[in-house]
Amino acid sequence: MKIINKNWQRKIEIEDNIIYTLVFENKKYYRENIIELINQHKGKEGSFILSNDNKEISFDKNSYIITDIFNIDINNKKVLSKIYSSLLKEIVEDISSYNKLSTNIRVYFEKLIFNSSLEIDQGEEIDMSSLLKLGDFKIHVENDDILEKFVKFLKVLSELCGYKIIFVVGLHTVFTQEEIIEIYKEVCLNKINIINIEYQQFNNLSNENYKEIVYIFDEDNCEL
Repeated sequence: MKIINKNWQRKIEIEDNIIYTLVFENKKYYRENIIELINQHKGKEGSFILSNDNKEISFDKNSYIITDIFNIDINNKKVLSKIYSSLLKEIVEDISSYNKLSTNIRVYFEKLIFNSSLEIDQGEEIDMSSLLKLGDFKIHVENDDILEKFVKFLKVLSELCGYKIIFVVGLHTVFTQEEIIEIYKEVCLNKINIINIEYQQFNNLSNENYKEIVYIFDEDNCEL
């Protein structure tokens, strides 16, 4: 998989155990690139192109951008939709258990109707989706642990939502070196591809398990 920008000479080759960090020392250019990424993730045209096996693929459907690590919505609408779709598949695979539960609920409803003084009808069948909504299923996180929440969000975006690349703004600004090393360990272990976006240089955290490649754009927007 490859990412190119029409205005850059560099190409970003996505590989296992390789983490890219893009540093834009010119804050105006830093801001412009982030805004362009945000707009492209809304389906608009832009300079970034994502390809697989030399064929261009949808940028917004295959990548995601995290612009505010402090306000991650791990249970957003798309994530919840994916959770319920996954659970529906499990119900279909174990339809006998569902039918037994549905029958028991219907018997209980009939009892309620019998004991009521009102004339009440109930639906023909209990819809699977409606039944699942009663569970109010969500991804569990400890609200006060931003590191755990961030790592879980990366896993959810990759494994559940199917995003192939995740752009992260300000990773080095928010987390300590020790925390970032732990994040890198998790993303490599789970084959999650992340690209960091920063406005200043930080220590390169490459080690024997992964390599961090840093691409720098200086104050004049020249590629170093």
